[in-house]
Amino acid sequence: MRLLSTITLASIFTLSIATAQTTMCFKENHKDMSTIENTNLNGGECNGTKSLTQMKKEGWEVADINITQANDGKNYIYILKKDEKSTSSIDEAALEQKILQRLEDRKKEEIEIKKQQVYAQKSKSGEKLYKNKCVTCHGEKGELKAKGVSRPINSLNLDDFTLSIRDYNLGTYDRGLAMVMRPYALSMDSNDIKNVYVYLKSINEKEEAKK
Repeated sequence: MRLLSTITLASIFTLSIATAQTTMCFKENHKDMSTIENTNLNGGECNGTKSLTQMKKEGWEVADINITQANDGKNYIYILKKDEKSTSSIDEAALEQKILQRLEDRKKEEIEIKKQQVYAQKSKSGEKLYKNKCVTCHGEKGELKAKGVSRPINSLNLDDFTLSIRDYNLGTYDRGLAMVMRPYALSMDSNDIKNVYVYLKSINEKEEAKK
């Protein structure tokens, strides 16, 4: 109350009619005038954590100042204002940036969800085909050497997997079972091959995750 009583009528008038954002900060019994601007002020937006210098960096301007003599130094009262247009434009820019970032994040989420859906569909289609045509010779997870001669197909990457089936079709690949394998290879198009590969990859990744 003692500090409030020292505010000039001009300060009160400025505070009441100002259209800008306004706050009051103060410091009691400060001894050195040369350090006041870098000293944390009490009250208002300063709240004991910000100095006049920091407030200026945040866009505040000194609208009025009142300095009175105290028993042990001087009392300082600052009326600070921030232009509403400036504040609004900063807030709008920050809001716009948040919206754009949110849209970008949402777009990435949707793309990832779509990928997962496509992957799941491929895996489901591949499972049906694999269990109908492949599981007897190659094992539940593609881990067997078919008839003891071929490679485990769950260890192949997509390129090797695709090339092996293509070469069966062309008659250029034979580990001793080409006559058995070729009819199955001829019945598979590129989508079937990818679907079976995705299915084997998914079930083997699940097995690895359990370990």
